Amino acid sequence: MSLMRLRRILVVSIIVSLLLVVSHATPSALNFAKYQNDPSKHSQLVISSQVIEETTLLVSEWVIVEAGMELIIDNSTIVFIEDDLAIIVQDGGILSIQDSQLYSYPSCSWWISAESGAQLVIEGSTLTGSGTNTHGGINVGCDNAVIDGCNISEFGGDGINIGDCTEVRNQNNIVTSCSWDNIKFARTSDLIISGNQISDSGYCGIYGTASEDVIIRRNNISSTMYSGICLDRTELTEVVSNCISETRLSSFSIEYCNNITVMNNTVPSSYGSGISSIWSTQLFIAYNDIRETVYDGISIMTHSDRVVVVGNNLHEIHSCGLISDSSSNLLVCGNLMEGVHLYGIYGIQDSENITALVNTFLDCGGGLKFIDATGIVAIGNWVNGSQSNDVNTKNSVGTIYMNAFCSTGIQIGDTTSSSIDWYNTTMGNSWMAYTGKDEDQNGIGDSPYEVSYEYQDNYPLTSFDPIHDFRSSFNISAYFWIPIDENTNDTTSGSSTNALDSQIETLLIFNSSIQILCVGVLLIVLKRNYST
Repeated sequence: MSLMRLRRILVVSIIVSLLLVVSHATPSALNFAKYQNDPSKHSQLVISSQVIEETTLLVSEWVIVEAGMELIIDNSTIVFIEDDLAIIVQDGGILSIQDSQLYSYPSCSWWISAESGAQLVIEGSTLTGSGTNTHGGINVGCDNAVIDGCNISEFGGDGINIGDCTEVRNQNNIVTSCSWDNIKFARTSDLIISGNQISDSGYCGIYGTASEDVIIRRNNISSTMYSGICLDRTELTEVVSNCISETRLSSFSIEYCNNITVMNNTVPSSYGSGISSIWSTQLFIAYNDIRETVYDGISIMTHSDRVVVVGNNLHEIHSCGLISDSSSNLLVCGNLMEGVHLYGIYGIQDSENITALVNTFLDCGGGLKFIDATGIVAIGNWVNGSQSNDVNTKNSVGTIYMNAFCSTGIQIGDTTSSSIDWYNTTMGNSWMAYTGKDEDQNGIGDSPYEVSYEYQDNYPLTSFDPIHDFRSSFNISAYFWIPIDENTNDTTSGSSTNALDSQIETLLIFNSSIQILCVGVLLIVLKRNYST
């Protein structure tokens, strides 16, 4: 057989094979019609109701699913063979993708967009982008969309972009290697982002803005160039039981938000802070485990207000355990801070009304440090193994009593220009350096303890029992924010003497050992509850 004949047979075989692929790739029932006045460089295909099942489809044009039309892709492969292609689901159209693969060859950009009024369900499918366009992978603009159990990767913009819609479920997906945010949402409500594996994000693992009633739970996020989860101008949102590691900025970033819960999350490591907040109010940060952060474990900054930080574990933090800078009305309760390189709690720059209760500081650079802070209340804290000072109160105002300062070094730092009450009417603090006697064995030293050349503790504790009993019985059972009218009589209501022109909000904590603990403008109530 001649070489020329062999070549002819080979060419014919290739042509026949391609025809078979194309005929198989385009089902006979598929009805395509060209859009008129096509605005793009590609023709657009308007699709009638169609099921693509167990087949391969080569796509070289935009696919449009119009109102009343339905496209079902089931156990099939869709290959985009031209650049800048999309599947567009218009108002009233339906797109369902089940157990399928969508990708491009060679490296052609493509995306899916479901407009308002459309219906979108993508389950158990693999969607692979080219990493070149900025349209993102899946753009969801319709209510009640579901993206579940998918593998989404290598899109040039966001992996999944959810906007201007409600009741979207984004769960159990693997989203990786996207140039912008792996998952983004904006102007949404009743959104659930749950059980996703998110990694290698060019910006944030999850970024949300201008949204409310969002639940972000049980996601595993790693290797982001910015934050793991970033919330901006978002409210009524729960961020629970996520694991975030190796973020370049804060693992959790909260900016201009209101009423956010960050609870039961894990941060094994971060190149930034664990949790950071700026210009945000009504935050509940509880029972998180944060380790090995380069910056602060929890950072409450720039006019954040009404923040509860309770029951968190912070280990080997390379800066401060918790820092408050120009923020107000913080309750820091029942936290464990161990191996923190600087101070466990650091309140600076006109921070107001910081209440620190029953926290434990072990082997930290220092325990409590306040500079230019007012309204400090510190009760029942346990400080041991500090490398510098157990407590430092430069130019600050507040009350510090019934704490155990157990370090063997210099327990008191700079108290210059401060106004601190180191005891209430019956009890002061326990000081490792106190050498006085307790002849009547009532647990209170017979002579004062000299805190500094300016201050003394008149009732230094020689027994840990009051502190231990208080710490053992202290347990927050509920909390809520309540508006308080400050224009009231202090002698009858127990409110602050600083009257305001209008109502403000303060925090009420219900507790097993005291009936009501008030934080913020009613801080005086807390002091009175412990004066008997």
